[in-house]
Amino acid sequence: MNRWDDVLEVRLPLPFALREIKAYLIRGSHGWTVVDAGLHHGLDIQAWEDVRNQEGFQWGDVEQIVLTHYHPDHYGLSGWLQQQTGAPVRLSSTDFEQAALFWDEASDQPETMADFYREHGLPTEWAAQIPGHLRGFKRWVEPHPEPTWIEAGETIRLGDHLYEVLHTPGHADGHLSFFDAERGWLIGGDFLLPKITPNISLWPGCDPNPLQTYLSTLERLKSLPVKRVFPAHGPMFEHYRERVEELQAHHWERLDTMSRWVGREPLTATDVCFRVFGENLSIHNLRFALSETLAHLEYLRLNGQIDREKADGHWRYRG
Repeated sequence: MNRWDDVLEVRLPLPFALREIKAYLIRGSHGWTVVDAGLHHGLDIQAWEDVRNQEGFQWGDVEQIVLTHYHPDHYGLSGWLQQQTGAPVRLSSTDFEQAALFWDEASDQPETMADFYREHGLPTEWAAQIPGHLRGFKRWVEPHPEPTWIEAGETIRLGDHLYEVLHTPGHADGHLSFFDAERGWLIGGDFLLPKITPNISLWPGCDPNPLQTYLSTLERLKSLPVKRVFPAHGPMFEHYRERVEELQAHHWERLDTMSRWVGREPLTATDVCFRVFGENLSIHNLRFALSETLAHLEYLRLNGQIDREKADGHWRYRG
């Protein structure tokens, strides 16, 4: 377990490919701040109990729970933690709305996504697995918290230091990061990761051009004087600007590759996805791979670089 002054890294296990999420526990004179929660899963509850016992505090000593975004590995245990601590859960209103879109009992988003993927060439035997797969996450995100909103441009005290709330969308529409200008410390969630590229996905009912949004976010914040980044996946790192430029280059290269492919022959998003990521994917990984492929293809289409046409019930992209 790593510690930097008042910031403690908390490793929370995940029962899927990423293996773990890094949450952060921040010590202050008014109590402890939790940044991101993990899944409502026995292993994550045990990890939090172990940290609490190691650091010697009671649940009532937690003054707030702050979330970067709504994805289950960040949001899922927040309601449970709120029940234990009585502390407010703070996140963006956009991401709480999207948590409801994806995880509420009455939402038809799982069926909408299955139809969406099918239109983009996903075979029926794959698409039929999507609703059950998505609904399988519900057990990891309930109970939902009763949240308090925070917004970009505000200042929030985490521990004894003031952080600027930054809107860092692309990975999630309402994604927030927190910047301590005095120390140059950025608690970034999934905005910027040191070893893997944050997943940028196109989802029905969400940002219609998330890659444009993400690239704009990277450019807008490239000159932020960050000295240290605390990410949700991977180790703390200090090469902030270099990493921003690496991610920009990665997406420009992938856009160029996809543009050339569909310039040679019409392809569905599923065709392109399998070329990039291969076909030996779990349903979990396929969902992210296809949605990321769509984010790139729709970026190209909405920027006038490629077109698409529908035939036999499937969209095909062409140059």
